Amino acid sequence: MAQFKPVRIRPLKEEDLSAVARWNNDAEVGQYMDGPQPKTLEECRQWFADCRGSRNQRLFALETLEGKLLGELELDHISWRKREAELRICIGEKEYWNQGYGRAAVRALLDIAFEHLNLSRIYLRVYQANKRAINCYRKVGFRCRGRLRRLNDTQWRNLLLMDIDRETLAKVEDKQMVI
Repeated sequence: MAQFKPVRIRPLKEEDLSAVARWNNDAEVGQYMDGPQPKTLEECRQWFADCRGSRNQRLFALETLEGKLLGELELDHISWRKREAELRICIGEKEYWNQGYGRAAVRALLDIAFEHLNLSRIYLRVYQANKRAINCYRKVGFRCRGRLRRLNDTQWRNLLLMDIDRETLAKVEDKQMVI
């Protein structure tokens, strides 16, 4: 069973974009990504500039405590009035899959969202076939709230809609502390 790994979440930097482009061009990494991703370094730079200029998006890098860049995270569609946002995560370095880094990253991003940005609800979309991600989200405390069907190329795929709020996260943490 994967252990909860210590990670660092920091703002994404321009020097991280070559890794983002590499990840976005890896079919195995991208199989569960929803929507078009920037593929070239120039497209990544434009995406980064657009996001940095937006008040409704926050980009983060995921790295080990030793500074190894593992992936990137995003809070998107931030609604300051409703105090909610959509979470997206990509662990691009495949040798770090199934080791607890995703769970730690999601948990750390929830701290940022709830404590520093004062949001009250985080939601996400995940392909139903992405069992590893669904398991990660459930362990953190996300609950399934609905389903969508999405046409990708010529194939219909099911998406789960999941969310978590501040109070649910606190209850999950309380249960995990009882041994």
